[in-house]
Amino acid sequence: MSFTRRLFSLVPVPVRVPVPRLAVVALVAACGGSTPPPATPDTAPPPPPPSGPKLRMSSELGEIDEAATRKTFDRVKPALMRCYTAGLERVEYLAGDIKFYIRVKQDGHLRWGFVEQSTLGDRKTESCMVGVLGDTQWPLPEGGEAEVHHGMGFDAPSNVRAPTDWSPDRVAAAVGKQGDAIAACRQHGSGSIQVTAYVAPDHGAGRVLAAGASAPSSDAASDIDCVLGVVRGMKVPSPGSYAAKVTFSP
Repeated sequence: MSFTRRLFSLVPVPVRVPVPRLAVVALVAACGGSTPPPATPDTAPPPPPPSGPKLRMSSELGEIDEAATRKTFDRVKPALMRCYTAGLERVEYLAGDIKFYIRVKQDGHLRWGFVEQSTLGDRKTESCMVGVLGDTQWPLPEGGEAEVHHGMGFDAPSNVRAPTDWSPDRVAAAVGKQGDAIAACRQHGSGSIQVTAYVAPDHGAGRVLAAGASAPSSDAASDIDCVLGVVRGMKVPSPGSYAAKVTFSP
């Protein structure tokens, strides 16, 4: 990860524009052809100048030390692993990659953080990890708030059989039946939501054992929770005698 670049915006503030002073000349007619008195300049103050925009530069993104940020992730790795271990108790074959986006304020605390990519497939585990990052003191950025993108991978225990990989078309019909409900969930977030789900065999059918999701914006959290609520209730095909894993965009 390299230093983040600085981004500048233009903010209008008033500027003063010079206005010429006006003089009033009074012409007085005198009797007998005498020379009129000289003009007296108007001593009233000039009208206030109109205001207009002036350009000012303000820094939006600063720089954060890459090595110090990497050490911070190393320091919180045990806490992230505890989130993952707790997830294994719910889904014994839990595995996948996850990528975080965090926005670090100038005091080293998080302004926000979210999962921008994930194939873990368990919302509780993903939320637990984001919570860990939010409770962490980060290196102090210079020149403004800084953004960090960081990815990690988690492998299931070696003594556990991995689920069968499904292509998205295996759940396309089930997702299509829930199209209206899923569309109603999309109220806040922008961009595509990606869902990863584990499908377990259930008396000749299939059921969604666990599911997680990611989106490219911080305001999609409530949308994701709503979509996953729909996904968990879907009637999906049977995976056969063992579980399956599928990633799709509803």
